[in-house]
Amino acid sequence: MGFLSKIFGSKATFEQLQKLVSQQRFADARVMAEELLSQGLDADVNQQVLVLAAQSGDALAQRNLDEGLGFLRNGQGQQALDYFELAQDLVHRNELRLQIVAAKQEATEQATSKSASITVAPQNSSDEDLLSGQDDVQLDLILTSYPEDLRHRYQEKNGLFKHAFLLTHAGEDQNALAAWQKIPETEQDDLYFFELGSLYGRCGELAAARNALEQSLHITEDQPLAVEALVAVLQQSGEFSDAENLLRKLLEQGMNPRFCHAQLTYLFAQQGDFDKAAQEARLGLTVQNGDPAFLQLAALVFERLSCFEEAEQALKKIPAGGCCGGISLPLAEFWLRQKKELHKVLDVFNDACRQDPDNPRWQLRAAQTYSARNWRKDALSLLHKVVGDPRLEPELAEEAAQELALLQE
Repeated sequence: MGFLSKIFGSKATFEQLQKLVSQQRFADARVMAEELLSQGLDADVNQQVLVLAAQSGDALAQRNLDEGLGFLRNGQGQQALDYFELAQDLVHRNELRLQIVAAKQEATEQATSKSASITVAPQNSSDEDLLSGQDDVQLDLILTSYPEDLRHRYQEKNGLFKHAFLLTHAGEDQNALAAWQKIPETEQDDLYFFELGSLYGRCGELAAARNALEQSLHITEDQPLAVEALVAVLQQSGEFSDAENLLRKLLEQGMNPRFCHAQLTYLFAQQGDFDKAAQEARLGLTVQNGDPAFLQLAALVFERLSCFEEAEQALKKIPAGGCCGGISLPLAEFWLRQKKELHKVLDVFNDACRQDPDNPRWQLRAAQTYSARNWRKDALSLLHKVVGDPRLEPELAEEAAQELALLQE
């Protein structure tokens, strides 16, 4: 779902941003963070978005630093500089910034020492002149969030296409639209119509988005990006039956059942039909869909229907990610709601507090666990720290206030 952050900026949510960061889709996360920051969020949510944006920037900076060091070791100082400059634009953490600056200085010295032997290529008027070396680096960075089997097709595109692509992903919508319209008809393939449809979708022109994306699928019916985007466009337009029909058609053709069942689960849950959502969630589990976002969605659907054992089994499939005791945080939160395995749950939340001290969510969960174990003094001590913390999301802030009020009765 990472691509949709570029399509529906107005529908971006903090939860979607958290998902992108957890999936290490850092390029998409930075785009979505910018979209969220433009929405006039509450101060507490705004601060959390800034934290995740910085985390994503540092991850991308580290990636570019590593790439640049590879070029530097091979004596390609100028190519290394392109990566180091991009890393410097992305970095937030001071320690990493110092590493980048040092590497950039070394690359500059290496490139300067070789400058006398460099022959400058003559200028020409081809469309490749639209791109600079920095653009090529940016293109590669964006493509890290695309399916691996499609990246080479984008990289082989001509300069006009890449120019329009970069404008699109830079959020320059009107300039990007004008650039896409310059692409000759002979080069308007499934990728072209996907990018154009995505752009229309982000601009709110849903009819035009649907038309372009359907053209993409007419050319290549299993184009994964276009399928995902078209389903989102149909949902955004309220065309739920059309979205369901598209997904059913893909299932009949044997195309990507994990994606289709996950999307149908979300589609029915969005409409409040939890029985049908549960049916699709069960089918998604039979095809071994291990996406943590899907597993959490499935668990929420099961829990809504009081199918607690199924909810627990879905959550047990989520990797612990280094949490204490090999238990994922979503499973720990579920167990807390069920008042189950509270000694294990407390260890998980205390571990999360140590690993992520800037996120008061885990302090709240630890306090709620203390309360569930009737450890009133410990619960009150933590709650007094958490209540009023501006970094808490509104619904969590309400939970904290209610828990404190109950304990003070």
